[in-house]
Amino acid sequence: MQIVSITLTQLANMFFFMAIGYVFRKKNILDIYAGGTVSRLLVNVFLPAMVIRSFSSNFKLDVISDKLMLILFSTAVLIITSVLAVFLAKMFSKDKATQGIYIYSFAIPNLGYMGYPLVQAIFGEAALLDTMVYCLPYNIFIYTIGIKLLTSQKNASVWGLFKNPSIIAILVGAFLGLCDIKLPAAVTGILDAANACVSPCAMILTGTVFARINMKSVFTDWRSYAASAIRLVIIPVIALFVMRLLKVPETWVLPCFAILAMPLGVNSVVFPEAYGGDAESGAKVCFMAAILGVVTIPFMFALL
Repeated sequence: MQIVSITLTQLANMFFFMAIGYVFRKKNILDIYAGGTVSRLLVNVFLPAMVIRSFSSNFKLDVISDKLMLILFSTAVLIITSVLAVFLAKMFSKDKATQGIYIYSFAIPNLGYMGYPLVQAIFGEAALLDTMVYCLPYNIFIYTIGIKLLTSQKNASVWGLFKNPSIIAILVGAFLGLCDIKLPAAVTGILDAANACVSPCAMILTGTVFARINMKSVFTDWRSYAASAIRLVIIPVIALFVMRLLKVPETWVLPCFAILAMPLGVNSVVFPEAYGGDAESGAKVCFMAAILGVVTIPFMFALL
């Protein structure tokens, strides 16, 4: 019951802010430029602040050396699921831009907003730390390959990629963490305040995207259901079976399976809206996976 309660609470928060974005856009309280404005705030200010805060706290030399095998395991899982995602995405669309949305959907679950709170509440602080370390490769993927998958910047140069605010934030956060540099309280306060803006703004943005979609198509498009089933059930179940077969340590199984069982995160909406991608397809899968996650997440956790 605790899993259901936490999941419902997180989803209620998500849908509340989505509803604000949806209604405000429909009523023209937010104009047609609002989505672009909010998305640019997210990718240029709030997300970089969140990345710096996360990496400066978790990307520490002692943590990496102590958890190196867990990080390598996470990297291997991410590579395997990403390769699988490339093949699966071709079943859903022939359009390269839309394929990028589905590749991201199958490779990257909802980490911070759904995964971390559930793991912390159910399994405790030690499991949360392992999960956050496990997700380091995922965070690097999100703000590098993930940006290219979700946006029109497919052919961007390497130098152009490294001018991206989130990439710069990774480098700054990693440097602060590796050098164990303590930021002044005023700076951490600013970063925490910006971090707190990420989820509400991302949900409001998603709501404005829904306002320009025929909502009936969300529930009648078979791809939304199929992609959600792959994201929420098929990938985590296969991963759990393989891990049990290979006798992977339980301290690795928990963070891997818990994260893989999460729905899709809202970056599939934020990045396309900011950089000129297919935000509508991302919004559909994100919405459907979140709804179905209420049912699937408790069942998935019961398998552990």
